[in-house]
Amino acid sequence: MDQEQIGKFILNLRKQNNLTQKEFADKLHVTAQAVSKWENGRGIPDIEILQKMSKEFNVDIDSILTGKKEKKKLSKWHIITLIFLGVVLCFSIYVFLSPKDYNFSDVKSVSTKFDVSGVAAYSKDKNSIYISKIEYLDGEEDKKYIGMECILYESHNDLEEKVSQCGSLKEEKQTPKTLSELLTETEFKVENFSCTNSNMKNSNLYISINLLDTDNKLTTYKVPLKLTGNCN
Repeated sequence: MDQEQIGKFILNLRKQNNLTQKEFADKLHVTAQAVSKWENGRGIPDIEILQKMSKEFNVDIDSILTGKKEKKKLSKWHIITLIFLGVVLCFSIYVFLSPKDYNFSDVKSVSTKFDVSGVAAYSKDKNSIYISKIEYLDGEEDKKYIGMECILYESHNDLEEKVSQCGSLKEEKQTPKTLSELLTETEFKVENFSCTNSNMKNSNLYISINLLDTDNKLTTYKVPLKLTGNCN
């Protein structure tokens, strides 16, 4: 998927409906920062938001993900022909190529303080994880931080393995920001995840959020994750 192309599509969709980023965000129950992130090609909406966007603005999800407008509808006979060819092609692939059997699940947070949205794709040969949104839910924020690192871990049989990391406390100190502001810049994209558990859906995943405040004090949040349901 081309995130930049998807971002341009979302930008045009918002402008066609004469909405500001905040108005567009309110309709989807997300933040304006999230909309800005999508439009600038720095992330894509998760499956739940895509479904809301499709329903709210009467646009096909495939159109959003390809960044292209829906093509004109085909005639009845074209559709029948394409269905027949599709069935033949699928059968041929199944018989001759033995494709990988992928499953898709939503990635959600178990914590009441954080809302996490993402997608996991897994088969017997390959696992992938994409986490597009981490949102802080625990009330008003006054405290600001000069550094943050987010680390995705998998734990199994008392062993912990680092899967991916965003940011680093060793980087040059930045302008103080709230936790919510820092999280809008955070996402995980793991293409080849070798989980220690043979069944990825039963893997124990969590995100460790480490924050350095203006007094150089460290605060850590542990955000347990779970794979739930199936993405359609």
